[in-house]
Amino acid sequence: MVSFSGEPFVCYHHRNTIALPESWTPGIQFTLKRLLKVAIVFLGAGLSLVEILSIGQSALWVIFISVATGISVTCIVGKSLGIHPRLSLLIGIGTSICGATAISAVKGIIGAEENETAIALSTIVVFNLIAFIFFPVIGHLLGLPQTSFGIWSGTAVHDTSSAVAHGYRYGEHVGGVATTVKLGRTLFLIPVMFLLPFILKNETTSEGSSYKQAFPWFVLLFLGISVLHTFGVIPGILEDTLKSGSKFMIIMVMAAVGLQVSLKDLSMLGFKPLFTGLIASVSCAVISLLLIL
Repeated sequence: MVSFSGEPFVCYHHRNTIALPESWTPGIQFTLKRLLKVAIVFLGAGLSLVEILSIGQSALWVIFISVATGISVTCIVGKSLGIHPRLSLLIGIGTSICGATAISAVKGIIGAEENETAIALSTIVVFNLIAFIFFPVIGHLLGLPQTSFGIWSGTAVHDTSSAVAHGYRYGEHVGGVATTVKLGRTLFLIPVMFLLPFILKNETTSEGSSYKQAFPWFVLLFLGISVLHTFGVIPGILEDTLKSGSKFMIIMVMAAVGLQVSLKDLSMLGFKPLFTGLIASVSCAVISLLLIL
């Protein structure tokens, strides 16, 4: 499990050691898809609108450069390895924007096949796990201030759940910074979805994904709770309850992430997708870190 005090953290279990009952699957999926959004909305009770705008303004250019670099580098590496452009894009967009959410949102637009989607999702899982282990270690070795680490986590870690958990593992203030930056990064999914048909103009595309469905509406609720906090509308005891509840739900989300990891499935990915994902992850991490330092 996760400890927000800075002590060791997640236990990644799956059917690698014991079989999980099939009845657990709906609960795991609910935790990953719904509970995470509720947790993020509740986190708004601990952030003022002034803080959010300040963090967002300082991180916006870092996010833009990181996203553009990550997608571009992934496509170049994928092409050199002979990977289909659709798979390269899925890996690049998942790495650079918001992990599984981004992959699920764009797969219909670019006409991705199910096996391509599965490979991209598995690749993201691998490097999410690696980042979760090593990012805080690197942050401490470099002596990164809490705000700097929060921006780095928000711009370089793939999935929202991992980015937020990274932040709170590093420090209380970092969690809020990482959340804000990651949500800003998630919004980049909309312009990317708009541009994809033009990028793949010679490939098969479809209208299988909706811009309305892909928009992270929970971000607006997060901002709404933050506005109420800014003007002191929320009673103190309720704010404390919301913040504590959000952290507990993030622990549940990270446990659900771990329960989805299958070493057997990961071992079948092959060298090319993993190498492409590695280059994409390292590119985003290094570029964003250099821009922050």
